[in-house]
Amino acid sequence: MYADNPLAQVIQDEHVAGAGKSVEEIAAEAREVMEKNRICLVRDFPLDPDRYLDFLGHFGEPLMNYSSLSELEKTDPHPQINRVKYKKKAGGAQSVHYVAGGLRPHSARSWRSPRPSHFAMLMVEPGWREVPAGERGESIVVSWYDLFNRLAERDGEVFEEHFARLSTTPLTFEANNVREELSDLPLLYPLADARGPYDVGVRLKQDLRDKILGIQEQIPEFEAYQKSLHYLLDASADEQFFACFPMDGGDLLLIDNHRFAHGRLKIVGEYTVDGEARTNNRELWSVTVH
Repeated sequence: MYADNPLAQVIQDEHVAGAGKSVEEIAAEAREVMEKNRICLVRDFPLDPDRYLDFLGHFGEPLMNYSSLSELEKTDPHPQINRVKYKKKAGGAQSVHYVAGGLRPHSARSWRSPRPSHFAMLMVEPGWREVPAGERGESIVVSWYDLFNRLAERDGEVFEEHFARLSTTPLTFEANNVREELSDLPLLYPLADARGPYDVGVRLKQDLRDKILGIQEQIPEFEAYQKSLHYLLDASADEQFFACFPMDGGDLLLIDNHRFAHGRLKIVGEYTVDGEARTNNRELWSVTVH
């Protein structure tokens, strides 16, 4: 199962210890891990918005968060931080950051040009741990490089056909609630420092399977492209390719947004104890970095 994915163990074994260190010291150690693995876990990072953004400033420019760019309710701790916390829907539009369901692996700001370089998650409150595994909001990451190499070995020419189509067809789509400059890159795009033919950037929206139906006029040979997209979506959602682990309070996960997808398993949002309704207090702060 995904819990046994070697990448999950590497991420945890090669973490940076943040306790008692300055932001500059933590960032310097994290940079070394990022250069090696393109992903880094920091343990015991201070739960402070300013220090979080200071740390991320060593890797680029933190972007304004979703709610500050949309008409959704704004309850975030800082204009550059998205609060991800379960919230019972009261009617009308609701941010994806408030739902209890799982989040399919996806790229941060998949629609945006230029492409953001990093994505970060800081666990503020891990929430209920007494619920069954797989329902605690465990974090998911998918390495595109590992995925594509495994698919190439497994599927051969079938994979090569899909990979070529997704690498050569420009695509433009919008966010649901945010308006930013839009990319016209293919879903799979080249990287200047690629380690091999399958080391590419990926911009994948969670709901692209449905979204693509509204933009099919811009896609040559749409049915063939749709088949290739479904192949990519199905593979990225296959748990055998997940690196998955629970994050504790103070855990900060920084990923290369070109090379990794991120998501989470579902959470139990609420239940009743002795007639009293309780709400899961799990809270995570996410930031996209350019």
